[in-house]
Amino acid sequence: MQSILIKKLIIRNFKGIKALEVDFGNVTNILGGNATGKTTIFDSFCWLLFGKDSKDRKDFEIKTLDSNGQAIHGLEHSVTGILEVNGEEIELQRILMEKWTKKKGLADKVFSGHETTYYINQVPAKQKEYNEKVDYILPDTTFKLISNPLYFNSIEWKKQREILLEIIGDIEQSNVINYKKELKPLKQLLSNNTPLEDFRKKVKAQISKYNKDKESIPFRIDECNNSIVEDDFKILESRRTTIQGGINALAKQIAAGDNSSERMKLEKELGDLKLEYSTKYTKAKESVNEPLDELNIKISDKKYEISDLEHKIQILNRDKADVEEAIKNSDSAIIKHKEKQQLLREEWKQEFSTIFEFDEDEKFCPTCHREYESEQIEDIRDNAERYFDEVKTKKLNSINKQGKELGEKIKELEALIEDNNLKIANYTEKLDEYSLKITQLKTELEQLEIQKQSLNTHKTITFEGEQELVQAINELKSRIEEFKLTDTTELTNRKLNLEKELENINKRLGQIEINETLRNRIQELQEEERNIANEIAKLEGYDFLCEEFIRTKVELLEERINSKFKTVRFKLFEQQINGGLNECCEALIDGVPFSNANTASQINAGIEIINTLSEFYGVTAPIFIDNRESVNEIVPTESQLINLTVSKDKKLKIESEKEQEVA
Repeated sequence: MQSILIKKLIIRNFKGIKALEVDFGNVTNILGGNATGKTTIFDSFCWLLFGKDSKDRKDFEIKTLDSNGQAIHGLEHSVTGILEVNGEEIELQRILMEKWTKKKGLADKVFSGHETTYYINQVPAKQKEYNEKVDYILPDTTFKLISNPLYFNSIEWKKQREILLEIIGDIEQSNVINYKKELKPLKQLLSNNTPLEDFRKKVKAQISKYNKDKESIPFRIDECNNSIVEDDFKILESRRTTIQGGINALAKQIAAGDNSSERMKLEKELGDLKLEYSTKYTKAKESVNEPLDELNIKISDKKYEISDLEHKIQILNRDKADVEEAIKNSDSAIIKHKEKQQLLREEWKQEFSTIFEFDEDEKFCPTCHREYESEQIEDIRDNAERYFDEVKTKKLNSINKQGKELGEKIKELEALIEDNNLKIANYTEKLDEYSLKITQLKTELEQLEIQKQSLNTHKTITFEGEQELVQAINELKSRIEEFKLTDTTELTNRKLNLEKELENINKRLGQIEINETLRNRIQELQEEERNIANEIAKLEGYDFLCEEFIRTKVELLEERINSKFKTVRFKLFEQQINGGLNECCEALIDGVPFSNANTASQINAGIEIINTLSEFYGVTAPIFIDNRESVNEIVPTESQLINLTVSKDKKLKIESEKEQEVA
């Protein structure tokens, strides 16, 4: 692993520091009151490497200011740093100077800007060469991640997540599917290496399309129903036959030239008698066929009832299968939650049994190795024990909270299973009821079919007064034949009127075929609606599988990431109200979000994150810890530590492992 250490910083006219040399050890303490220059040292090191301050700003005031807050001109602002990179010393220097030029016609030089010069191992270098050297030692982005304990958790969560996934690598889709037997159907659905995200987008688009199609069907059925015209088509058929006969008769009269008014009266009487005959014959025919028509209607109704019940059984079977699958999933979830509860019980027992042990090394000053006074040792011991008890209590409370949450989830799942069992019982009862009803309807249908076969559909059609009407019609026909027409105007007009009436009747009778087409279309739309409902149910099942896949991948990702850290845990997804998952990235310290933890916990968690990042990037760099006074104990790290501590010292005080120096 590459190791980067600061050996020395030489600061000249940088912000408020006029001149300062700092020698660094493995652990360096920089103490002083507010505004004494602690952060300026961190700023100077960042500026030396990257031309920015510790807050990543390029535009910040470097120059020394006078009592009025104005920059003092003519000074050379420089930072020199001696670094040790894998045992090799490298000296870097960055100098900022003002440029003063004498313009033509002016006696004095005028300020015209700034220029920066660079040195590598005391050899002048161009800016590009200098930046390439720094980048070779440690890139800017990596330096910020492994030098500031608070930096990683200050960047956007998406970038945090990207870095964490870079550390562990993504999980193959096939590995997630093989992790749970419930996800096996996805193997076939995601054949040809189709990404799950693409497949789910396609499923949701199809569900949306089917839902829109399904919503439009009732309106289309209503349109068909509204377009069906009800009319007495049997009477219209009879009337058409009569009118056609009248038209034919008038045509013959016109052709014969018989224009006798008496004949016209006879023709009218004949037409009325024929209409009377046709009407009575039609009614007699309907009376004869009425039992058969009623029987056909009953047969049709029985078939519709059977079809409707079969469709309801199909839907109930599908719903029952869905609820049974939900029960299986709930049972599986309960088993997993109980296993997690058992692990938490064991973890609680282990944590509860831990006993405070005082580290004997705490009796000695880490700088001079002198043993503290007994009272001071007792205070250190008490503080350490209180901290140990506080951490232990937090861990036990966190375990109890997790166990309680699991218990509540188990109760919810058990209640859901009980509710689903009631649903299954209800479905079974309904299925038995519908099956019995279908059997009864089929028996009744068979009896109706037998009755239909027994009916005589070839009965002679007759009605009262038929012979008298026939005789009167024949007599009129004979009398009409005795007349000859000379003027056919009236006959022609009568014929035209009959033809217009016939045209209107033909249009009305044309609705029979249109009605049949509309009824067939209604049946097609109803079948289409059932098919769409089945497709939606199938696609919703696919979408549920996708959600289960995401949940499983979340568990695997969080488990793999958290295995890289000792105490810090990361939450990569959060549960939404609607049951879905929302991507996030949040560090947790003993179950508490990083942003809500105290300063000491944040700093130690940040150092733990730096340790993991340093191992991944293969490099350690100096860690600057601001507000070090708020942390009693720092987690172990292989990186060089530079503690910026607020003290009552009016001037900077610098201490290292090897020596102490007052600046």
